[in-house]
Amino acid sequence: MAQLSVPSFFSDHMVLQREKPINIWGTASAGERISVTLGNAQKSTRTDKNGKWSVSLPPMQAGGPYTLNVKSLKQTLSFTDILIGEVWICSGQSNMEFRLRSANHATEEVAAANYPQIRSFNVIQEMGHTPKTDLKGKWEVCSPASASDFSAVGYFFARELYQKLNIPIGFINSSWGGTDIETWMSMEVIEHFPKYEKSLARMRSSEFEEYIKHSDKVKKEFEQAIINEPGEKEKWYLENTSTENWKEHIVPSLWSNEELSGIDGVVWFTYQFSIPVNCLGQDAELSLGTIDDDDITWVNGHEVGRTVGYDLKRLYKIPAEVLKEQNTITIKISDYRGGGGLYGPKDEVYLKVNNRIFPLCDNWKYKVAVSSAQYDYVEYGPNAFPSLLFNAMIHPLVGLGMKGVIWYQGENNAARANEYIDLFPALITDWRSRWNNEFPFYWVQLANFMSPAKQPSESHWANLRDTQSKTLALPHTGQAVIIDIGEENDIHPRNKQDVGKRLALHALHNDYGYNSIVCTGPIFQSVKRIGDALEVTFNACDEQLVARNKYGYLSGFAIAGADGKYQWAQAKIENNKVIVWNKEIQQPVSVRYAWGDNPDDANLYNAAGLPASPFEGHISQ
Repeated sequence: MAQLSVPSFFSDHMVLQREKPINIWGTASAGERISVTLGNAQKSTRTDKNGKWSVSLPPMQAGGPYTLNVKSLKQTLSFTDILIGEVWICSGQSNMEFRLRSANHATEEVAAANYPQIRSFNVIQEMGHTPKTDLKGKWEVCSPASASDFSAVGYFFARELYQKLNIPIGFINSSWGGTDIETWMSMEVIEHFPKYEKSLARMRSSEFEEYIKHSDKVKKEFEQAIINEPGEKEKWYLENTSTENWKEHIVPSLWSNEELSGIDGVVWFTYQFSIPVNCLGQDAELSLGTIDDDDITWVNGHEVGRTVGYDLKRLYKIPAEVLKEQNTITIKISDYRGGGGLYGPKDEVYLKVNNRIFPLCDNWKYKVAVSSAQYDYVEYGPNAFPSLLFNAMIHPLVGLGMKGVIWYQGENNAARANEYIDLFPALITDWRSRWNNEFPFYWVQLANFMSPAKQPSESHWANLRDTQSKTLALPHTGQAVIIDIGEENDIHPRNKQDVGKRLALHALHNDYGYNSIVCTGPIFQSVKRIGDALEVTFNACDEQLVARNKYGYLSGFAIAGADGKYQWAQAKIENNKVIVWNKEIQQPVSVRYAWGDNPDDANLYNAAGLPASPFEGHISQ
C-alpha cells in the first residue's frame, strides 16, 4: 500500500494564499478515500488509478494559526501553525539568492527580524531534465535565529508588505546564482526558439540518462582533484616558495584573463608587501572583501583564516608576532561554479595596523593548481540545458495559491539582450498560463556595475536594461529601477533594503489599494527636437522631476546627430520635461540617459525619490 503524502511545502508553519481557493494535493494508494480539513473547511475525494488526489478548499480570510489534517483510511498527516495571508514566489539568480546575513547592516537587520507572521520557504537547489512533482525545503518562521539565511530581497519585500498590511506574509525563494533565464523556462515554451532545438532533443533522447551519469562521473573526478590539489601538500603558502613562474592578475577582480576565464578549480594567489617598523609588534586586521567561492589565507606561512561562501566578507585577525617589515600573503581559492576570485570593492582589500590602512590592491601573482579545463570537465549545471530549474524548482509549485512573483535575474543574459527581449516575456506569459492567472510579476532592473565609461559607449548591460523596460508592455508588470545603488566592483550590491522596498511599492500601489503611493520613477515617453535641443517627456510624471544635485544640474545624458555618434550633453528640467543639448551638435536626432554599464552620475529622480529608468529615444522622422 502506497504511503499517504503531500508535497513538502504543505507543512508546519506554511502560509496559504488568502481569498483564493486553497488547493491541496498529494498521492496515496489508488482508489483510496482522502479527507482534508483546514480550520472549519473540509473536503473529501478519492485517488485516481495512479494514486493521485487533489481537493480545493473554499477561500479564507487572513488569519490563523490553523491545523491542516490530511487523512486516509490508515494514515493521518497533521501540520500545525498554518497561517492564511499573502504568498509571493521570489525567483532569479544570485541577487535573489543573496542572504540577509550579507546585506547592508546585516547584524542589526538580523537582530531586528522578529516577525513571526512572516514565513520563508527556501527551495533546495535541484535540477530536472523532466518536470518534477515535488521539491525539497521547509517553512521557517522569521526570527533572529532563522532570518540570516533568508533571501535578503525576499525578506525586505515581505517586511514592507507586512508593515503596511499587518497580515501574514509568506515568500517562497526559488533561486540559483549564476543562472540563465532559459533554465527557468518550460520545455514547451523553449521549443518555440530554434536555437534550443538540439538541446531539447538531447534531453528527450533515451541516451540522456547516460550522459548525466558520465557527467557526474567526470564531476566527481574533478571534485576529488580539488581535494587532492598539490598546493597544500607542497606547502605553497610558505615564504620560501618560488613564484618565479607564477603569472599576474589584478586584485580585486574576478578571474578574467585568457587562462582563468571560464574555469573552475583551485588557484593560489600571493602578494608581498612591507610595513613600517613602528607598526610591528601589534595585532593587525586583514580585509580581503568577498571571495568566490572559498578561501584559506596565510600570512608569512601562518594560517590566519578560512571561509566557505562566495557572499561573505573576509576579515581576519593577524597576531602581533606574525607580521614583519617584509610580508607575504598567500590565498588558496577554490571555485566550484561561475566566476572566481577576490571580487569585492577596492577599499575592502587592505591591512589595518594601529588604525593605519595599507591598501593591497595591486597585481598579485597566481598559479593554477586545478583547472576544470584540465579534466575536460563538462558541468551538468543549471545552464547546461534549458528548463532544468523550471522542471525541478518551479513546476512542483504550479497550482499552489499565490499572489504573484518577484524576479531578480538578467546579469547572466546581459550579453544577449537581443534574445532576452523575447525570452523574458515568454517566461512571464508561460508561468501565468500554468497558474491560469494573470498574477502580478515585478522584477529588478540590472543595477549599475563595473567601471564608469569616460565617453558615451555601447553597453551590454544598458541593452539588457532596455529589454527589461520594454517588457513592461505586458499587463500587470512592474520594474524596480536600482541604477543608483549598485557597486562598481561587486555584482551583488549589498543595499537590498531599497531593492525590496521598491518592489513592494509596486505591489502596494497595484495590488493592495495604496493608490497614493508612488511606485515608479520617471519613465521615458517621447522626444522631439526644438531647434538644436531635444525635449524629453516622461510618463509617471504626476510627481515633479528632480535633479539630485545641490546645484540642480542634470547629468547622465548624451545625444547624437544623424551620424549616430553620441556625445555627453547638458540637460535641465523645464516645465517638468527635460531639455537636452550639446552646442557642438546641430539637429540632434536621438538621446540616451544612464546608458552604460555603470552610469554613476545619472541623477534624474521624481519628488518621491525614485530614479528615472535608463532609456534611448529617437525623434519621429
